[in-house]
Amino acid sequence: FNKGDVEEAVVSTQSTGITYNLSSMTAATENDSPNTVETETTPAVNMTEATKPAEKEVEKKEGVKELEAISTDGVTVEPGLGGRIVKQLEYYFGDRNLPQDRFMLREVTLDNGWISLDTMLNFKRLASICNEKVKIAKAVEDSNSGLVVLNEQKNKIRRNPDKPLPKNTEELKLANNLKTVYVKGLPLDMNIDRAEEFFSDHGKTSYIKLRKDAEGKFKGSVFIEFVEQSDADKIVLANKELKFSEDTDPLIIMSRNDYFKSKNQNVKNVKNLKRESQMGGTELKHEVPEHVEYQKGLVLKLEGLEGIDTSREDMKQLFEGHSVNWVNFNKGDVEAYIRFEGSAQDALDKVKVDEKFILSGKEAKAAILEGEEEEAYWKKAAHEKAEFFNKKNRKRKFDGGRGGGRGRGKRYRRD
Repeated sequence: FNKGDVEEAVVSTQSTGITYNLSSMTAATENDSPNTVETETTPAVNMTEATKPAEKEVEKKEGVKELEAISTDGVTVEPGLGGRIVKQLEYYFGDRNLPQDRFMLREVTLDNGWISLDTMLNFKRLASICNEKVKIAKAVEDSNSGLVVLNEQKNKIRRNPDKPLPKNTEELKLANNLKTVYVKGLPLDMNIDRAEEFFSDHGKTSYIKLRKDAEGKFKGSVFIEFVEQSDADKIVLANKELKFSEDTDPLIIMSRNDYFKSKNQNVKNVKNLKRESQMGGTELKHEVPEHVEYQKGLVLKLEGLEGIDTSREDMKQLFEGHSVNWVNFNKGDVEAYIRFEGSAQDALDKVKVDEKFILSGKEAKAAILEGEEEEAYWKKAAHEKAEFFNKKNRKRKFDGGRGGGRGRGKRYRRD
């Protein structure tokens, strides 16, 4: 699939009776679509290599190669590990991932739905949980999952034929949307395991999507789909009360529908104002959204700059090589704000001299913005950005657009 393409396909196995319906499925995008899945899907290996089993192969008389059977006799799986293994396998074969996972959809058509454990271990997340096929087989064998089943040789798994994928209907999409919530304000070092552990106290989840920026860095917000809508409703009601930890700010929580309604309305307002402005009507204004999204830990505040002869250039030079994004400072100010593309703490630690922050030859106070002060900074930055574009639009309108409203002027013959 190419991004934005719309495909219609039906993928069926020959003897299992399982049908995978991909009607009107669009390619997954990383940014805001809540129906995409953050957790790993396509293995980070060459597709042609993914299906080459590493197990010892036994040559049959007919010339067909078969994977060597796995014995689980006497095998034990550590407490808790078996549940994690089965849960990850259920994710791969689950209602959410399977219809969107191109690699998995191809694999289930090759051998009546069966996929070798060796092929499954090409998924980095499964391999990080357990890379021993015998333990994976034992975990599935001892589980009461019902969704994933093991073959007689215990070297392949597939989705249970008695549990076909539900049809991709509009009613199902609407129901899933009502079970999905948006949560913002999580630590930037959050991973999927910590997210699952934290939100497990609030109900059983179908999937959790960690939202990331264009560079693959976690943005501090997630989409979560709960199995039961009642659990989604409860956590939304906990907005402004639920914290990730005692020393963090309350999380911002809203329903998936409210999040996209707010975002779409902001986009629509800008488009309408732009259209009116182009037609000579209302002046286009860039408005600051109610909820300003930002990554935590990117801003460094400098204080005690009285008597220090310094400049923005001095600050940029001091932090050269640490990806300075923006500096808020004018000559004579007693404080400054430096915004980095990455961790401000890492940048600060690397320029300190004997645990002291030295700027232009003198010691100053430096601290990472946190809490309400950090949120206020980003809101102010968004406001200043909006004002900048508003002034630019007003100037363009006053000048009459390109050419300053002078028109094409008189034409003179060249003799």
